[in-house]
Amino acid sequence: MALWWRCALLCGVLALAGCGSQMRQVASNLDMHNPQYQSRECQMALGQVARQDTIRHTRTLASPLALLVGGAPWLLPLLAVNAGLDTVDHLEASDLSVYCGGPEKSNAQIAREVMLGVGFGLGLGK
Repeated sequence: MALWWRCALLCGVLALAGCGSQMRQVASNLDMHNPQYQSRECQMALGQVARQDTIRHTRTLASPLALLVGGAPWLLPLLAVNAGLDTVDHLEASDLSVYCGGPEKSNAQIAREVMLGVGFGLGLGK
């Protein structure tokens, strides 16, 4: 039984290593040769990427634990909190893209991505 738990823990850690925030994904796709990349706004926004990654990893670990402890009554509040944090991540990622010379996402596109993320979290997404 102990071996099973070790394997599950290892798989969980490896899965979390691949989970990056939306800001991390945008930051990795930025054009570093764009003149706006060196701007103060872009560099300050890039400094916030690690914070969003920390929030993403923390809620990835904390949400299932909170649901396990609190049970079914905590499902909707947890979904609401995670959807809110995901929305902030997407909005800040869009701002990062704009500050660094990339395209801006519309609010409708951000809302659609957040809802797909929530649906995927429920097993309803694509």
